[in-house]
Amino acid sequence: MRLEALLRPQTIAVFGASERPSIGRAIIESLPRLGFRGTVYPINPKYTELLGTRCYSGISELPTKPDVIAFCVSRSRVLENFKLAAAHGANGAVIYDGGFAEQGEDGRHLQAEIVGLCREAGIALCGPNCMGILSPSSGSTTYMQEIRETRGLGGNVGMISQSGSICIGMLSDIRRFGYSHLVSSGNEAVVAMADYLEYLIDDENTKVIALFVETVRNTDRFVAALDRAASNGKPVVVLKVGRTERAQRAITGHTGGHAGDSRAFSALLSAHRAIEVDDLDELTEVLAVCQGTRWPEGRHIGAVTASGGQAELILDVAERRGIELPPLPETCRSEAERVIGPITGDGNPLDAWGNGDWSANFPHAFAVMDANASCDTIVYCNDSNDGQPMGQPGDPVSYCKPLAAAAAKSSKPHILMNMRPGVMSRAQADFLRQHGIAMIGGARQGLGAIDRVARWSLSRSKARKK
Repeated sequence: MRLEALLRPQTIAVFGASERPSIGRAIIESLPRLGFRGTVYPINPKYTELLGTRCYSGISELPTKPDVIAFCVSRSRVLENFKLAAAHGANGAVIYDGGFAEQGEDGRHLQAEIVGLCREAGIALCGPNCMGILSPSSGSTTYMQEIRETRGLGGNVGMISQSGSICIGMLSDIRRFGYSHLVSSGNEAVVAMADYLEYLIDDENTKVIALFVETVRNTDRFVAALDRAASNGKPVVVLKVGRTERAQRAITGHTGGHAGDSRAFSALLSAHRAIEVDDLDELTEVLAVCQGTRWPEGRHIGAVTASGGQAELILDVAERRGIELPPLPETCRSEAERVIGPITGDGNPLDAWGNGDWSANFPHAFAVMDANASCDTIVYCNDSNDGQPMGQPGDPVSYCKPLAAAAAKSSKPHILMNMRPGVMSRAQADFLRQHGIAMIGGARQGLGAIDRVARWSLSRSKARKK
């Protein structure tokens, strides 16, 4: 089934469009903000014109067959009009309302009827019980929330989520990465996660893929897609819920799926070179690491700080989680102390405050780590946040410029890390993005993300050598 109708539509029909605040209005008003260049067909017999666009009385009145019809109505009105959509040659559809297979026998019967229509007519259906699809890379949306600000929305992350609210949460922070496509897949009555995954693997605008998984409905296709993604150099980052009995019961009532055994699923992900994470913090930081021009290819991390306390905390975090920060070799230590002065510990993390000459010490510390053969990735710890009440006046970007200069001379990935998740300066994030440098947050989450991407890179290298 071709998914361009859902992810790259040229004609979008909005059934149940209205001037009042509604899903239909949100879609119609969002499309021009995204730069949509196709045709929009509002459908509502109460209007002849809606929001400056000609409005049609019914699906049968549309002048051409639409790529996708957004059904912005309750489930009681869906089936009758879905038959009209099939007869009119619609290629795709989105059903937002719930009350289908996740809610009793009547809902399962209704969903089965719609699935039958889709199979007969070749309609790619997103949902039901979903929030729709947002595709900044193609300037299209059938996503049910209004898009008010597009700055930073577009990017290289393709996300598929079986939870709509997870989509809301991920879209609430686009400071470090944006999206090529974001899919709220809901019940997946016709188009399932494996279908979307296959599409994103071939999508040139998608560099990394994120999945929020409750259940996998076609394991063989899902596994084959994971293998192809890894072979094509696209990490698939997976957050799977349903590890506990209570969560498994909740999933059945949410989307009608079955969670399955979590240990078996983790083993499956590992065997097929996906990156598994345990929570949204970890998911976010792996996606952030993948925004760098260079990705970690080895597990040895060299950290540069301005604080002995930060260095000690990083060592504790790394030790507990098996993250590798090898001691600074003696030759590198001597070279560091030549400029910085005496350093503490074993030199990694390297507390570069030393004699207090920031402008000299930190560029030198980066050069030492770059020359260190036992270091694969260089991490610079620098805490800044928008609206912080204290600190030196001036441009927060000034702290990032030595890192950018060092990265430009190196073949190793350079990454800026705030010690707490969610804490960051937007100006720094924008500057670093322009220079191909990733920004991460949280010692545990950030260092763990580097290690996960490094292990993924090593697994790819190993597979290529076979």
